[in-house]
Amino acid sequence: MNPLDQLQQHLLKRVTLSEDELREFSDAFKPVKVKKRQFIIQPEFVAKHRYYVVEGSFRAYVIGDEGQEHTIQFAIDDWWISDYNSYIFQQPASMFVMALEDSIVLQIDY
Repeated sequence: MNPLDQLQQHLLKRVTLSEDELREFSDAFKPVKVKKRQFIIQPEFVAKHRYYVVEGSFRAYVIGDEGQEHTIQFAIDDWWISDYNSYIFQQPASMFVMALEDSIVLQIDY
């Protein structure tokens, strides 16, 4: 299945759109392959994209004061992930988001 088809099905479960609206929305996304252990978000960098997971899995986590990792979120197929505060307010990220396996995402720019 085409990655954009999967996003369109995800969207149509939630809202009603015309074909033109659906196409315009879908055109804003770019498919990206992400390798296992690759970071798509890192602290101190602004999150310029939001990601829809087509295939694969991701882990969002922060590092505590004593150096321990704290998982904040997991994302699998048909889920969204980003550092939302960083993305929405265009401020430096506070967390890491890393691929747990080779993955395909659709990214949308800020």
